[in-house]
Parts: sequence; structure tokens; C-alpha cells
Amino acid sequence: MVSADQALQIVLENVVPLGVERIPILEALGRVLAEDIASRRDIPGFDNSAMDGFAVRAADLVRASEASPVKLAVVETVGAGRMPTRRVGAGQAVRTMTGAPVAEGADAIIPVERTRGSGDVVEFLAAAEKGAFIRPRGEDLRLDELVMSAGKTLTPADLGMLASVNRAMVEVIRRPRVTIVATGDELVDVDQPPVGAQVVNSNAYALAGAIREAGAEPTILKVARDDAREIRERLAEAMTFDAVLSTGGVSVGQFDHVKGALDELGMRQLFHGVAQKPGRPLKFGTVGYRPIFGLPGNPVSTLVCFYLYARPALRKMSGRRLVGLPRVQARCGVDIKISKDLTEFVRVKLERDGDGYKATPTGSQGSGILSSLSRADGLLIGPSTETILKAGAQATVLLLGAGLDGEVGLDTTGDTLFEGRVHSQ
Repeated sequence: MVSADQALQIVLENVVPLGVERIPILEALGRVLAEDIASRRDIPGFDNSAMDGFAVRAADLVRASEASPVKLAVVETVGAGRMPTRRVGAGQAVRTMTGAPVAEGADAIIPVERTRGSGDVVEFLAAAEKGAFIRPRGEDLRLDELVMSAGKTLTPADLGMLASVNRAMVEVIRRPRVTIVATGDELVDVDQPPVGAQVVNSNAYALAGAIREAGAEPTILKVARDDAREIRERLAEAMTFDAVLSTGGVSVGQFDHVKGALDELGMRQLFHGVAQKPGRPLKFGTVGYRPIFGLPGNPVSTLVCFYLYARPALRKMSGRRLVGLPRVQARCGVDIKISKDLTEFVRVKLERDGDGYKATPTGSQGSGILSSLSRADGLLIGPSTETILKAGAQATVLLLGAGLDGEVGLDTTGDTLFEGRVHSQ
């Protein structure tokens, strides 16, 4: 077996970002940019008003005040989307709406709140500084200025920036297409109540959600029964995708045919077995450029292995630089027993504890108890050198989902080691 740290390193060394595709910006949220974007013009393209008010010459209002207002003649009204047709001369003003261009000759905007009257002659109740309430041309971007660089994960604000420079289409790293191959005579689909020794194929749906959450595109293939020929056919079908996740059939039982089928398909096995709990039987290898994850069949083991290894791989294939689960330090709320010589990932609830967090196991840690993972906020890393984490000890917790991501500053480097240090208080 390899250690958890070695397994992650092997996985990340054997995947690379996929190719580039060109897509509409409305589909680009969360995608990784594959090109540098430069502005095609100054933005804004003209000096414009930051307020509803009047374009004036500051020199005309030097002595203006509420006690001694200055009267100016309004020669034009300009709304947003219109260009002024009149120049502002001495003793003149142009009524100017927010976002409208500033008329030539004016060097300040006086907000309407600092004026009195609404006709062709308006009283100005305050002086103006040159440049006041004017948004200058190129304030946001200059012609040919770099807007964003390749490698950036696109946010809603980025989509707005792309639109502002007239980029309706953009080049991004392609998202991995991932297939899920579930194996086992006992499996039935979600719309079929299990009878006898049957169980619902929950793994496929959990993995599909986790794949989508990671930014990839899942496809669930038809369940492969415990038959060597059927498993080989299903896995051969899966080889048309960018990555393959199989569940079940990776141990050493009489009906575990996945290994043989993958061998026939030419898989280069890179490890089989990780010194961790849950998920010890994990298998990983490649067929060509394609990563193959032979996940254990127990539902908790399946998802934990996905989060620890397949998720980082898919994110790297998508072009992301931060690939791992975010992590926080938390204080153990109770004594937590862990397995010696195995890195144990304990499902825990997190709650605020002063300036930090307190972590408490969600209950029984059996690999078939999916509810314990459904209730968990994170996976507490139990180092392989320990057998118990005492209440009050500090440990690293990998966060699941987005519930806590915005609450604290997080280390999201993603390829840091799993074996976190434990500090007793």
C-alpha cells in the first residue's frame, strides 16, 4: 500500500489540464480562462457624469453658496446614451444625467441637490472643484490594457468585464467528461424499491453530484453485473470519456472482476491500496492519458476517496490551480479514537468555538453509514502515528461543501499533505 500523501501525489502527477474550447460567456461562469484578455478600447470611452446634475465650469462658481447663489443659463439637457451638442461657455451649464457624457468646456459636475430651480436659469448653491463627480475616460480600462490572464477562474464580475470589452465568446479549459461505472448483482436503480439482498445504487448519484460540484460533467452508465464479460464491456464503453470512476469490485472477492477487466483494457496500475480509513482498497491507474479510479463499493469509502483523490484530479484537468478541499484547524470536542498506521478521515460536525471551531464525530464511522457523511461538515485528518485524539487537541479538518468556506481565511492550496500535525492544549 501507499500512504494517503503518496496516493495524492501519484494522482496529481498523472493528470494534466485538458484542451481548450470556445464557449459563450453566459456558459463560462466558474470555468478556467485559457487566453489573455486585453481591452479593445478605453472604458469608459468618454468623460461622464457620476451624478444627476449639471456640467459646469468650476471658475463660474468660485463664490457660489447658499447665502449667495450663482445663476447659470441651462443651454441643453443630456441623458445617458446621448452626446452633447452644445459647448459650455462662461455663465452656462448643461443639465446632465448619471452616465451621460460631459459637455465640452465643462470641468465639473454639480449634483442637482446643490442647485435650486428647474427652468432655463438655475441657481447654484455651492462651489465646484475641477473634476468633481466626473468619471474620466479610461478610468476603468485603457486601450490594450490586460483585463485578465489565462488561468483565472471566471466570476460573475469577470463575465461583466468580458461583455464590456465585447467578448461574447471566450476560450476556456475544457471540463472533464467523467463516467461512472457501478458494478454488482445487488444494485437496483433509484426508482426500484430493493427486495431481498438488493440495495439502491446510491453511489452513482452521490458521485454524479460530487463530480458536478467539482466542475466536471458526469455520466452514469448502466450497472454492470458481477460478470467478467459485462464488466469489461461497460468499462470499454467508459474509455470514450476523459476520466473513469468505477465503484465496487476492486477487492479480492470471488466476484471482483474490475481488476481483470482493466488489465485487459491496458490500464497502467499506479497503486492498489492506500493506508487510510475508510477507502483502503482504492485502485488508481491510467489508460493512455485517461485517469481510472477503482473506488471501493461502500458508499462512505466511495465518496471519501472521490473527495481526496478524484476531485483534485478533475480540478487539475479543468485547469484549476487550487485543487484540494479547503481546510481549517479545529479543536476536538471529545476523545476521538483512530486507527494506528492508517490515516483516518473522521466525519465530523463543526461548530464555532470562540475564534475557531470545535469538531465532533457525526456518530458511527462505519464505511457503509452514508448518513454519517451526509451530516458531516468535514473530514478530520487522524494522523497514522496516533491512536487517539484527546478532547481539546487541535487537528486539521477538510471542509465538505460550501457552508463554511466564507467564514474564515482558508488554506486552499489543495496539494498539501494530509498528515496534519496534532497539538495538545
